[in-house]
Amino acid sequence: MVLWLSRTGLASADPDATREAGLEINFGAAYTADPRFYGVLIRPRWQPALEAEYSRNSYFVSTEHGIGYKIANRQDLKAGVAINYQSGRVEGSDPRYKGLGSVPGAPEAYAYVEWLPWGPALTLYGDFGQALSHTRGSLYTAGARLGAPLQSRLSAFVDVSTAGGSKQYVQAFFGVSPAQSLRSGYPPYVVHPGPYDASVMLGVSHEIQPKWTLIAGAGAMRYIGSVAASPLVGRRSYPLGLIVSSHNF
Repeated sequence: MVLWLSRTGLASADPDATREAGLEINFGAAYTADPRFYGVLIRPRWQPALEAEYSRNSYFVSTEHGIGYKIANRQDLKAGVAINYQSGRVEGSDPRYKGLGSVPGAPEAYAYVEWLPWGPALTLYGDFGQALSHTRGSLYTAGARLGAPLQSRLSAFVDVSTAGGSKQYVQAFFGVSPAQSLRSGYPPYVVHPGPYDASVMLGVSHEIQPKWTLIAGAGAMRYIGSVAASPLVGRRSYPLGLIVSSHNF
């Protein structure tokens, strides 16, 4: 479900990535179910694609990773821990949520890792967030990106990822309680924990200048597991897309 550059390894390659201080900004548009602007969504929608991260030494402030500390910051391995924000949902942002009510967001303890065992040819990445509220549970993502050069400054990529959650998380966003059933008309439904969606994205990145990269891609996501059978989901598969400009300073 999540379709953002820092989670798919698509941010522009900066040869000075391990320098003491730096600013990275990515902006554009994406057709995605990412919860950044509208909260957790069932169906993807066009929305702004905006990320920013400022780092100094081993500390960082990021719209994606929160506020935290980098445990590793090498060309082949990046990892960190932080306090982040776990998005809630806004009932009016998705028609599938009509009658179910909104769910507030919550701070979360968060960790991420990105490993490039063979350089830009393969990126393995993942993250995990545990809400600092016993009613919200945990959320995780994992994925792999294959990259291949096409010509000078132009490369192609294939990115495959999955997202999953604890019982509290998936029930809050994809389940229906008896009380919600009375208000919404959906039948009651209990969701099991585990992976709930899988996504694939194919695209290209073009390095316009050494610290400026244009990225475009298209793909699809599919709900899996017990979430796929939820009465809220309806269609199991949806298209995805993005066009983003990535800058390092």
